[in-house]
Amino acid sequence: MFGEGSKSLCGSPYVFKKVKNRVKEFVQRGQLGPFANAYWGHKTYRFSAEQNLILLSHYLKALEIQRDLAKLMALFGGKQPHPQSLTVGGVTCIMDLMDPSRMGEFLTLFKKGAEFVNEAYQADVLMAASVFKDEPSVTQQAGVMNFMAHEEMQLNESEFLFNSGFIMNGDLSKVFEINEDLITEEATHSWYENDEPLHPYEGKTNPKYTGLKDMDTIGSHGEKVHSKVVDEKGKYSWIKSPRYDGKAMEVGPLACILIAYAKGNKKIVPLVDEFLEKTGLPKSALFTALGRTAARMIQAKAIAKYGLEAFYTLIENLKVNQDTYTSYKIDKDKEYRGRFIGDVPRGMLSHWIRIKNGVVENYQAVVPSTWNAGPIDSKGQLGPYEASLVGLKVADISQPLEIIRIIHSFDPCIACAVHVMDKKGNDLGTYKVDPIYGLACQ
Repeated sequence: MFGEGSKSLCGSPYVFKKVKNRVKEFVQRGQLGPFANAYWGHKTYRFSAEQNLILLSHYLKALEIQRDLAKLMALFGGKQPHPQSLTVGGVTCIMDLMDPSRMGEFLTLFKKGAEFVNEAYQADVLMAASVFKDEPSVTQQAGVMNFMAHEEMQLNESEFLFNSGFIMNGDLSKVFEINEDLITEEATHSWYENDEPLHPYEGKTNPKYTGLKDMDTIGSHGEKVHSKVVDEKGKYSWIKSPRYDGKAMEVGPLACILIAYAKGNKKIVPLVDEFLEKTGLPKSALFTALGRTAARMIQAKAIAKYGLEAFYTLIENLKVNQDTYTSYKIDKDKEYRGRFIGDVPRGMLSHWIRIKNGVVENYQAVVPSTWNAGPIDSKGQLGPYEASLVGLKVADISQPLEIIRIIHSFDPCIACAVHVMDKKGNDLGTYKVDPIYGLACQ
């Protein structure tokens, strides 16, 4: 497919040989890095040695592309990763916006990222789909079949690349418009006071940590072990339970693509149909971990294909308006409230603020991983993470690859809510975090 001297991002025999030798040197020195805890020999791991080599080669290339795309973002937003130096009314890294070299560098980096998406990322997902399309842990239907997304990536004055809306019960024939008044969060099983469902404008985040439940279990050698376990009837998570009109919703790339597809988005429909045609999969396969992973690729492919429309719109706008800042004034005698809603890489994100007497009275962020990872609500409804694992069969509980596949497909960002427990009940460490001042994950 590629010649010996090919510089294709998808790789050539020459590139693959270099990667193989590089990995061999790592192994000989015992430096396996991110591959040290891989599930070698697991019965549900199906890639061949040749496919592994291709994926490893692209993984290493992806690290380089990731660095370049961070530079791309930093050109307009400042430091990346965050903070991107965004400020109310503008951004801090904007003084030389008219410098042609800045625009040229952005264009070069964008095209490099697009090339990787089209030549490597898409090919890898198609290969994975062909190998795992009958693996239950990859094709088990999503537990929550309600999906919600918000319009994002404005291409020009009147068009967004991705659409707003929600679908219920996996029905692609009906798309409903979002009513912001119906968004709530509750803390029935979250370590906060005020369990009742509240709209984010009225949201409360007062910690009420009740800890884990004491339980005696039987150890691996038949001994009695005192353990700390999750209390499913009580509070067990630092994540709240967001709901829309009382219903659990999945957000993220899959929701984004499903809403656009259901709305007949002419830029997205062909990309979804192309994936289904090349893999031979039915539409029902979209509502799985495989579909979730594919949707992330399709989203990236759409941005690679159409994202420069926004760039060229910026160029045209600069010809008639070079303002880079919007001034504002807070009147202490007035009360304000405002919000942002959009779709970020992990899904629908919203920030809600109320200002009184010239200061912030309340601020709440309802972030994507909260929508997906939230615990059971007062009605007994599971969030997308928990619901997606119900009925899943695990070949080896000491190597829960099936669980990891599904949860990883959501791309979690819940570092502030993860709890690690020793199965024999040993205390691994205790940390106290004030959630009022903690950073919200997105």
